Amino acid sequence: MSLSLHGCGFTGSGEADHIKALIKLHKNEQDEVTILIAAVDMGQGVKTTMRKLVSTILEIPIEQVIYHHPDTNLVPDSGPTVASRTMMIVGGLVARAARRLKEEWQPNTEQLIAERYQQPEFIKWDQATFQGDAYPAYSWAINIVEVEVDKRTYEVTVKETWNIYDVGKAIDEQVILGQADGGQLQGLGYGYLEKMTRKDGRIQHKNVTDYIIATTVDTPIMHNYLMDNPYPLGPYGAKGAGELTLVGGASAVAMAIEQAIGKPIKNIPVSPEYIMELMTNE
Repeated sequence: MSLSLHGCGFTGSGEADHIKALIKLHKNEQDEVTILIAAVDMGQGVKTTMRKLVSTILEIPIEQVIYHHPDTNLVPDSGPTVASRTMMIVGGLVARAARRLKEEWQPNTEQLIAERYQQPEFIKWDQATFQGDAYPAYSWAINIVEVEVDKRTYEVTVKETWNIYDVGKAIDEQVILGQADGGQLQGLGYGYLEKMTRKDGRIQHKNVTDYIIATTVDTPIMHNYLMDNPYPLGPYGAKGAGELTLVGGASAVAMAIEQAIGKPIKNIPVSPEYIMELMTNE
């Protein structure tokens, strides 16, 4: 079993002093609303969740909400797509802008609403002493993994996993659960399959033939659950997910293998060769 703690937002004074995120919503004369942010959808579902957020607040069909791939010639600097900050920080600004637009709504009229990030007063951070609140909130997870280890070949089979995630309020449950499936599988692969060899500063692997990653064949039955624990300053209570679905899998599978073989695991990935060394070297 693995208990994961994951910060969301940006460390220390990064959001307030360096990024200073700016977002805009543009409504045209046809009452279509374009989300202008720098956040990139890399498969985590941002285009879906942001459009859903705006359409829900404005009470308009999601088809009227437009979110193009970001073009730096057109969008303001809302900060990087990193550190689980997209929904909690950028989404929070988008939600604020949408509420303002709703209050100021003028049908068939072009309107532009802008919002810039302001650090909540309760977050205090001293960059000189590195003391204070490094993050505005935390996301949590528990990962439980069941494995079988072949006594002759030392191969590991991951049978089943149980995963609980506290991401505040899920804007779109299907998006988060899909991210949980992918993140968990990546974490498991990191824990018992993905061995990287370096020589003279160069990675020796060239492709997936000699660098093994988890595939469909390695995918166990996964039970993913979401804990509803809203964060007051996030949009509808949302916190970050990001790496949370990944970080617990490797340690959980290593701990499960350790229980199965009765030997302490000190390195990952826990490959068959490593297990054989542990079992044969007394």
